[in-house]
Amino acid sequence: MTDNSRIPTSFGCRECPATCCKNLAMGIGKPQNKNEVDDLRWQLHFDTVKVYVRNKRWYQLVEGKCMYLGDDNRCQEYNGRPQICRRHNPPDCELYGRYYDTMISTPGELDDYLKGRG
Repeated sequence: MTDNSRIPTSFGCRECPATCCKNLAMGIGKPQNKNEVDDLRWQLHFDTVKVYVRNKRWYQLVEGKCMYLGDDNRCQEYNGRPQICRRHNPPDCELYGRYYDTMISTPGELDDYLKGRG
């Protein structure tokens, strides 16, 4: 049994839908040439892959769910969770609003964004 009693409630963790545990965001570089744009366009053909930009930094978002996330949206490995999970707190928490400036979901949206239309 996992002790979740230490989860802070002052910023709403108990009511959290665990968005950060359902999507994997990885920092990537802005595509710099045609090959990198083509590779990113290809990745956006998958319905579980998106790209977002926040503060001019690019991220790839892979939708999925952590294998330790319980049906109650609480971590089943809370005491043994990785450091990246321990560090994830406001103001980066998805619970407190949009965590991106621009979300790119399709190859066409990528093209529009890179042409300055997005």
